[in-house]
Amino acid sequence: MKDKEYSFSPSELDYKAKKCPRCYYISKHYKINPGDRPPPVFSTFDSVQKPYFKTTDTKDWGANLPSGTIMDSKELPGKIVSEGLVDNKNRKYKLKGNPDIVVKFKEGGYGIIDFKTTKIKSDKAEDYRYQLEAYAQIFTSPGSTKTAPTPELNPISHMGILQFNPEEITGHTEKDCDFKMKISYSPLERNEDDFKEYITNLIDLLEKPVVPKIDTKCNFCNFTREQILLSGVAG
Repeated sequence: MKDKEYSFSPSELDYKAKKCPRCYYISKHYKINPGDRPPPVFSTFDSVQKPYFKTTDTKDWGANLPSGTIMDSKELPGKIVSEGLVDNKNRKYKLKGNPDIVVKFKEGGYGIIDFKTTKIKSDKAEDYRYQLEAYAQIFTSPGSTKTAPTPELNPISHMGILQFNPEEITGHTEKDCDFKMKISYSPLERNEDDFKEYITNLIDLLEKPVVPKIDTKCNFCNFTREQILLSGVAG
C-alpha cells in the first residue's frame, strides 16, 4: 500500500492549527470549518498595497533589508508546492499554497515577506513563524503542480512581516479620502528544526483514532457543546 502523504497549506499552520486541536482535527478529517474567515476588506487592502510596493526597492522597507525587488507572475507560478519532505518520524508530507510576496535581492538570495494590516508589534513575525517557514521549505524543496513547476529559490536569506496600521485620514472629498497608514517591518530568523518538530506534532494529532476533547478555551467548541445541550432540551 502506498504510504500516506499529508498535505498542509502554509496559511493554516499559524491559524487553524494553533487555535484549537479539536477544530483542526475535524477540519482536516471531515472538512468542517467554523467559517471564521477574515473580513474581505483585508484582501482589498492587500490588493492595493502590492501594486505600489512592487515599484519600490526593499531597502526602503526598513529593518536593514538589502536592495531587491518583488518577483512577478512571469517568474513565479500562481500556486507552489513542495516535494520530498518528511517529518521526524519519516512520515511524508507536502506543503502547497500561494505566497504573498517573494523578493529577489540584487546581491543574491531571496526573501519571503507577508503583508498584514494589523496592530503593529516589533515581534509580529513570530505570529506567522510556521507560515513563513513553510514557504521557505517549498522553495528549497520544490515540486510541481499539474500546470507548472515550482522554481527552486535558494538561499532564503530573509523572512518577515510588513505591517500596516491605519493612523489617520488626512483629507477627503464627497467620493473618497486620503488614508495614512503607519508601517513597520518585523523580521524572522529561520528555524528548520523547530518547523519539522511542529509538523511532526501536527501529524501525531491527525493520526489520533478519535476526535480530541472539547477545548474550553475555544469559542467554537463551547458553542457546539451548548448546541448539543440545548438540542436535548428542545427535543
